[in-house]
Amino acid sequence: MLWITGANGLLGAALTAKCKAALQSGHEVDIGDLALVRRFVKLHPGITHIVNCAAFSMVDAAEISREEAWRANAIGPENLGIVAREIGAKYTHISTDYVFPGNVARPLTESDPVGPCNYYGETKLEGEVRALALSACVIRTSWIFGNGGKNFVAKMLRMLQTEKEIRLTDDQWGRATYAPDLAGAILQMLPFSGLYQYANSGVVSRYEFGMAMREEALLLGYEVVTESMIPVSAATFPSMCKRPVYSAFDTTKIEKHLSIRPWREALREFLCAQMPVCS
Repeated sequence: MLWITGANGLLGAALTAKCKAALQSGHEVDIGDLALVRRFVKLHPGITHIVNCAAFSMVDAAEISREEAWRANAIGPENLGIVAREIGAKYTHISTDYVFPGNVARPLTESDPVGPCNYYGETKLEGEVRALALSACVIRTSWIFGNGGKNFVAKMLRMLQTEKEIRLTDDQWGRATYAPDLAGAILQMLPFSGLYQYANSGVVSRYEFGMAMREEALLLGYEVVTESMIPVSAATFPSMCKRPVYSAFDTTKIEKHLSIRPWREALREFLCAQMPVCS
């Protein structure tokens, strides 16, 4: 039996859709409370796998709500690992590209130096360390998009249909990840332990992604009103904390176990899924 924490989130929902029989735990279990986690597994005997999709993922808010972010992103992963060990379950934890400083302009491997440039990244890195110490499979991912929840691609789709001009950053690079693709990868990696990285293939900036998204939306028959897309610096959008400038993964390690498709192919599938009829 698979227990998915954070099943109400973007990734958790995609994972749940791929395995209907899974136990779901969104807001009802505080993973930062070890006693509550133990109580949950006691009430649901037979859990063989735990996948932690729960997180405090509001990057700017983490700078203010530090205790809450630490509880969810550092203590929570450790608690799940402790309980997984106690009941003999395999444990998978989801992490982020924000564990990297983002100052090296080449695809980053699992063995590259980490060094978060904001507090959110610090909490996620600590969660990685604690989960790995308890024999977890930790999968880093980046730029997740899909149905439901707040994400860059869903916001872009709304803007393409309502805004004549869109400004997007062209000085930050990464790899986008389609939530259903990552969910499938997680299921394939359930037997494994150790650190891996996953994202759809192809390094891209937000501006390049937006341009491609406009092209795909037009080809699929969306009513796109956006006439111009303007590349701008990330400094155009003030933020409470720094973001990595370059955080694209090298996914060679995980590709020994599964295949990864290009982000544009995944984007096309996402856009097609939003239309009542898609040819």
